[in-house]
Amino acid sequence: MTMTLEPLHPFGIVAHGCDLTQGVDDATFARILAAFNEHALIVFPTQSLDDDSQTEFSARFGRLEGSLREMRMFEDRPVRQEVLDVSNVGADGNLIPRTSKEAIPFVANELWHSDFSFKPVPAMASLLHGRIVAPEGGQTEFADMRAAWDALPDEKKALLEGLVAEHWLKHSLGTVGYEITEAEKAAMPPVQQVLVRRHPVTGRKSLFLSSHASHIIGWPFERGRALLDELTEFATQPRFVYRHTWQAGDLVAWDNRCTMHRVRPWDVMRYKRVMRRTTVAGAGPTVSEGRPTQFA
Repeated sequence: MTMTLEPLHPFGIVAHGCDLTQGVDDATFARILAAFNEHALIVFPTQSLDDDSQTEFSARFGRLEGSLREMRMFEDRPVRQEVLDVSNVGADGNLIPRTSKEAIPFVANELWHSDFSFKPVPAMASLLHGRIVAPEGGQTEFADMRAAWDALPDEKKALLEGLVAEHWLKHSLGTVGYEITEAEKAAMPPVQQVLVRRHPVTGRKSLFLSSHASHIIGWPFERGRALLDELTEFATQPRFVYRHTWQAGDLVAWDNRCTMHRVRPWDVMRYKRVMRRTTVAGAGPTVSEGRPTQFA
C-alpha cells in the first residue's frame, strides 16, 4: 500500500492511497498512528466500509467503546455493539424530525464537544464514516485545542493550569431541551476533567473543553461558566477550525484529547445523513480524588 499524506488547513491531513477494506499492514498503520498523534485529524477519502471493516480498522487504535445503548434516548439499531448510528433515518427508514426524541443525538452534536468527556475516562479517538451524506449542510467542524492553547497569553495559561471542570451529559442535553431521567442520571453521573491536558505522545498542551462541561470546581458557578464560554469562543475561532465537507465514503479520525468538533445543521426532513461512529477508549481518568492524573 502506497500512502501519501496531504496537509489540511489549519490542521489535519488527508491520507491518499489507502483502501481500508483491504486491510492495513503494520508499517502503513505505524505511519497512520504517527500522523494521527502529530496532526490530530486524518481524512481517509471514499472508503467502502461496512460495520465490520470499520470496527476492525478502528480497533487498531485501541480498545473500542460501546455505543451507549444503555441510555433510553439511543434507540437500538441493526449495527454492531461497537458502532454508533448517528443519522436522521429511523429504523423504519423514515426521516426523523428535529423535534423527535430520536433526533437528540444529531441535534446535540451541533454543540462543540469532545466525545465521551462526560464519562470518567474520556474517549481517546473517534472515527466517523459517511455512509449517506447531505448534498448541502451537514459539514463537521473540528477545532484544534493545541493551537488555541498556544495562542493564549501567558497570564491566562497560568490561571488555567490545574483547574478542573465538571462534565455532565445532563448539562449538554439540557441546552438542547432534553431533560434526562433519574435512571439516566444514575447511569451517567457528573464527572471531573482537567481543563488543560498534555498529549502523551507529543507532549503538546491543549485546552480540554466540551459542551458537557458545566462549571469549574471550586469556583462560583457563574464565574466558572463565564470562563468556559470565553474559552470555547476563543478556541473555535476560524483560525483554529477545519471544516470537513463530506463526500460519501469519507472516514474521518480525530483525537478527542486535543480537539473539539460539531456538526453543522442541514435540512433533516429533506436530506438523509447516515453516519457510523466508532470510539476508541481513553487510557485513564484525567482526575482522581479531585487532582489531575498522569492521563491528563
